[in-house]
Amino acid sequence: MFSNFTLQDVFGVFLAFSLFPFVIIFPGYVFGWFFNLFEFRSRFLFTRFTISLLLSVAISPILYYLTISWFSPTIALIVTLLVALVFAVLMLYEKLPSFQDGPWRALLLVIFGWMVLSTFSLVDLQLGDHELYFSVMSYDHTTRVSIIDAMTRTGVPPINPSYYPGHYVKLTFLYFFWYILGSIVDCMGGSLVNARTALFASILWCGLALMATISFYLRLRNGHDQTPIWRRAFIGIASLAITGLDILPSVVFLRTGDRMIGDLEHWNEQITAWAGSLLWVPHHVAGLIAGFVGVMLVHSACDKSRAGQFATLAFSGVAFASALGLSVWVTFVFVLFWAAWMSSLYFQKENRTLLPSMTFAGVVAILLAGPFLFGLWSGGGGGETGAFPVALTVRSFRMADVFFEEPSLWMYLIRLILLPINYFFELGFFAFAAIIWLKMNKTHLRKNPYYFAEILLLGASFCIGTFIRSTVIDNNDLGWRAWLPGQFVLLIWGVDVLERIFVSPQKKPTISPATKYNLVVLIALGFSTTVLDIFLLRFADQIALGSESGYRIFSARQAYTFIDQTQPKEVIIQYNPHEAINRPSGLYGMRQSVISDRTAYGVPLDQYEDEVDAVGKIFEMENVQHWASIDALCKVHGINLIVIVETDPLWESLDALKRERAPLYLDNYYAVFACGN
Repeated sequence: MFSNFTLQDVFGVFLAFSLFPFVIIFPGYVFGWFFNLFEFRSRFLFTRFTISLLLSVAISPILYYLTISWFSPTIALIVTLLVALVFAVLMLYEKLPSFQDGPWRALLLVIFGWMVLSTFSLVDLQLGDHELYFSVMSYDHTTRVSIIDAMTRTGVPPINPSYYPGHYVKLTFLYFFWYILGSIVDCMGGSLVNARTALFASILWCGLALMATISFYLRLRNGHDQTPIWRRAFIGIASLAITGLDILPSVVFLRTGDRMIGDLEHWNEQITAWAGSLLWVPHHVAGLIAGFVGVMLVHSACDKSRAGQFATLAFSGVAFASALGLSVWVTFVFVLFWAAWMSSLYFQKENRTLLPSMTFAGVVAILLAGPFLFGLWSGGGGGETGAFPVALTVRSFRMADVFFEEPSLWMYLIRLILLPINYFFELGFFAFAAIIWLKMNKTHLRKNPYYFAEILLLGASFCIGTFIRSTVIDNNDLGWRAWLPGQFVLLIWGVDVLERIFVSPQKKPTISPATKYNLVVLIALGFSTTVLDIFLLRFADQIALGSESGYRIFSARQAYTFIDQTQPKEVIIQYNPHEAINRPSGLYGMRQSVISDRTAYGVPLDQYEDEVDAVGKIFEMENVQHWASIDALCKVHGINLIVIVETDPLWESLDALKRERAPLYLDNYYAVFACGN
């Protein structure tokens, strides 16, 4: 194995990426072929694999959740191998259509470019022999990695990896379906793949799935258009590099001394750029993909027989069941949209026949997701203060909020008045393109059945993202993620506008030169914002914290690697819980801990704080001469190993502690000792 940590990560990500088709290609191919979803059997080979990727994102999460929770991880691996065997048989004996002609080199270049960019953005970056830096996204990845590792060790639902009040506690107050796929790959990869590299590989595949969703949705939506579908698909995929105008206010706030942890989005209540969503929160993007698969299945069921409609809509229900476990917040938007869509179809007499099938899809989704919903509900933790998980609001706008010390009626009124400016900064090109698109299509919105559904979905995103906020954590996660379906609709509309400008400028109505100029300026600003944000997400910590931080991270990874390679899986390790967002413990500490903040979901705040204070006494001790007092606390809490860092007060007593007990690991920044029993 490589001695360089960066090369280790790259190798692990590549291997995990190579194993992911077992859970994110093969299941979709098998189900698509047997049930002929999206006319699967008549499609070209490349289109089949595109559909397979989308169907797998919609089917695999709920399939593996139910299989592991009802049976065992071993049964899930057996199912994986059986599905792979069926896939192999289909590939060997099925007479497949030949490949289409198309820009294969450009396609492969896009895929390779995304893989290189995302891998470089995610892995640890080692400089020299003893400096190591993780990315800004690692703040959130600590949680993701911990959960994937806990699933690999304990099954689904996993044991909470950072809460042990004398007994193991199931982690149910969380939407965790995306991590199940990473855990399957972690198990399949053995010692060559770990939870981190499985997570990173899942991000690569999520990006490819998003590109596939754009391409296939455009194919279904514009099936009668004369423009080559690959051209529209490339415009859509390229549009993922465009975001809002965050670069303008971010520069202002940075010049005034405000720090945004290397993420331009934090200047305001964010609508996250596509690159940021994929790198930070792939599970929410996967929830979006699963939801859109459900919607596309509804559209594809229109021309089927009654029996065919119910079969197709059953898989639509499967997709929404997966979406719920991938992202509750994104699915919340789809639920509102689904209700509005069914209501509108009721008044369109020619489409009323779809209503029973759509109701059936909803029933299937609720039945399949029932066990997950029960666990989510029984997990408790309706917010840090025990509040209801959502609340009414008006979307925050930082440029206005700075003038108010406390929330007031005037503040909400000003926010409401400034909503157009707020959204123009967040959406940029896509806001302007939406206005143009509505003008272009105002006379025939009813001609294409997709258009009206898109308007309803955009409206659902707007209503929830504007007037409702989540209270589970300090960040308004609902307000951030509820816009993902709306962003997708705006991206599709942007493709229509760009296609009119660059591919078919002769079509009516034409677009004026001034409008084209404004669109180009907004595209340039949106692209610049994405480039700068990706740069900061990779290098901001390194620039801000300096080489001393790099030495500490390198030491941390060595210490936790030693534990992972030498200590049994069942040992309980503990570090100073007073340190908020202890990134090394989540990224590298593949063991159970007694208490930390990284997965404190559903833990009552008072219990969490009491446990932090009780366990934290170990690391706050000063002038310690003997192990007796430390061992006593370790025995009370069930701790087997302690990780002491040079910033802990206990570090000053290291010489005395070493005289009585040899450290398992020791360098200039980290020490690992056996403790308690």
